[in-house]
Amino acid sequence: MVTSISIGPFALMTSTALVLVSIFLFWIFVSILTKSTVHKKLATDTLFWGMVIGFLASRITFVIALWDVYQNDWFAILDIRDGGFNQAVGWFAGIIFIMIRARGNRKLMSAYLKSALFTGVIIFPLFLFNTLISSQNAVTSVDVVTAQGRPHVVNTQTGKPLIVNFWASWCPPCRREMPILQDAQQKHDAVQFVFINQKESPEKARQFLESQQITIKNSYFDFSGKSSAQLGAYGLPTTLFFNADGELVDSHMGELSQATLQHYLVPLLNDLNK
Repeated sequence: MVTSISIGPFALMTSTALVLVSIFLFWIFVSILTKSTVHKKLATDTLFWGMVIGFLASRITFVIALWDVYQNDWFAILDIRDGGFNQAVGWFAGIIFIMIRARGNRKLMSAYLKSALFTGVIIFPLFLFNTLISSQNAVTSVDVVTAQGRPHVVNTQTGKPLIVNFWASWCPPCRREMPILQDAQQKHDAVQFVFINQKESPEKARQFLESQQITIKNSYFDFSGKSSAQLGAYGLPTTLFFNADGELVDSHMGELSQATLQHYLVPLLNDLNK
């Protein structure tokens, strides 16, 4: 399975990388198709504001959907590091804005439609390839060790929802999200939380947890980083969400807020009640 990709020192969720490449390609194609026309500035300006509107719409709708969480921390609304966006609404809002601005301008509309087609021809095979690779290389278990050095196998097929968090004490986002994950583990007995520390000694991890007065269960260690690579997680922190059937249904790279964690938890809990 491939949940993220690594480019030198940088790591991105695969879905995020595909979105960024799509936007870049679309912008390039529009620029090329309108290069020799009087519509170039209008075309690029429209794309820019379409992205701004899409970005704002996706964030605002996400916040509204989880207002019961965000209303207790207004700063969190502006803290987009949690990755809380409603992508479907964002795409819809941005596309509608672009279509409205191009209304009545056949040449501009033609450039947008052709650019979308060219972009789709390139991106769709990449999306399909990633989907096929992920389904064919599905991992059902990874080997880790306990704090006492005993081998342990983390099985994704436990008969209950599973959340696997890869972390390290040197990683600032990991440190910030740990209290949120601790609270969630204590509140949701129906979900199994597993924490896999990457390439650190148990003593170093213990010192951090004790200094922050954090107590977590199912804490394991991977001294080589093999487990995260097996599950396609190439950046920290990365959190994977498995349903009760052991299927990877979501993943999140970067810091989790209380709102984004709830966003992922609710479908898992609802699936249990079906």
